[in-house]
Amino acid sequence: MLVEEIRAGESENLEFKRELPSRDKKVMKTFVAFANGGGGKVIFGIDNGTQEIVGVPEDDRARLQDAVTDMISDTCTPQIYPSFYWQVVEGKALFVVEIPASPQCPYYIKSEGLEKGVYVRVAATTRQASAEKVRELQLKGQNRTYDSVVEQAVLAATQNEIESLCREISEYSGDSGKPVGLPQLLGWELLKKIGRNYLPTNAFRLLTGNSIHFSGIQCAVFQGKERVNFLDRKEFMGPVYEQLENTQKFLMQYLRRATVIEGIRREDVYEIPMSALRETVANAILHRNYLVNAYIQVSVFDDRVEILSPGTLFDNLSREEMLSGLSRLRNPVLASVFYRMGIVEQWGTGIQRVMAVCEKAKLPPPEYELTGDAVRVTIQRPAAVTARKKATRKRRPHKRDEALLAYLREHPNAPLQQVADAFFVSVATVWRFVQDMKAEGKL
Repeated sequence: MLVEEIRAGESENLEFKRELPSRDKKVMKTFVAFANGGGGKVIFGIDNGTQEIVGVPEDDRARLQDAVTDMISDTCTPQIYPSFYWQVVEGKALFVVEIPASPQCPYYIKSEGLEKGVYVRVAATTRQASAEKVRELQLKGQNRTYDSVVEQAVLAATQNEIESLCREISEYSGDSGKPVGLPQLLGWELLKKIGRNYLPTNAFRLLTGNSIHFSGIQCAVFQGKERVNFLDRKEFMGPVYEQLENTQKFLMQYLRRATVIEGIRREDVYEIPMSALRETVANAILHRNYLVNAYIQVSVFDDRVEILSPGTLFDNLSREEMLSGLSRLRNPVLASVFYRMGIVEQWGTGIQRVMAVCEKAKLPPPEYELTGDAVRVTIQRPAAVTARKKATRKRRPHKRDEALLAYLREHPNAPLQQVADAFFVSVATVWRFVQDMKAEGKL
């Protein structure tokens, strides 16, 4: 098993060292990073540059375990309790230090202090943790999550806010026989009673639009396939379930649709199934890290739609585990309310549903990419020729077509809003016209 790990190379939970440096904090930072994450191994006796197995010299074997134990004790806090063992590979002795995952986060280098001495693993590298990551590790060490916390100096929830949220949850759930009231909000950890006041947790604030910085969604349409020229952009704030609805409406403006008639029913079918996009955006709302000062971003390009969710995967979940359906909720209070409201069906199955819907629509599987401190989901749009073949209707010529074409040729770099204002139509109308004219070879 160890041989296979060595062949795979350094990773988020494996690092190689040729020998133990006498005064080098770098290996101690790696121990701290493993303890703050999902655990890991440092193998001594492998050149970390060439990955050549050189082994540990016999003269060093007796002192190595004591030296590592002393360095960890002197350098790291809280106390890390590693396990040690020797293994012979290719006839050479390797010393393995295994650091367990632990709930006593955050671990840090004593001499650097909590502010600068916390480290985490990103892929196969050890990096200093951001202030936001340190805060999340502190919450983890206290067995709390961000959405269940009442922030300091937060104002008590007003009666109007409480009644409004109760009403919205009841209406979304469609269960009028079981009205939501104050006892439910307390039981679901949306409110906490302190003295005579009902203080809102962060989940309550997210559900009522109660001023959490960077908690919105930015939507944009770009010209072509690069993130360069904006054609339209919107920023949605307020309650997170309203942000979801507004984002869906934005996407519906800019994705092609065909009208399909089945029996007596007429239905608009979008080039990317709206259920897949809605589920992906809902997942971004529930799994993003609200401590990171960045918005969820939804970007429409000519060939794809991207959804960028701030924050790495939670609690050391790997990409493979995520794709297999395993879920670790970063915001369980918020997720519970979304489930009660019927916005999400079941925790941990969203990705599988999105993939199944895209497969049914004959689209490539969505791509899930970990990019530093964010998760990017990319869903490909069908090729323009495919979209034209599948369309069940042809665009009717309009008397303003020639005027619009002439205006666009004269003002090729005009923002869509400027064109829309000039002809007293919506931006979405101009956008569809531009796409139709490009498809017909007229623009």
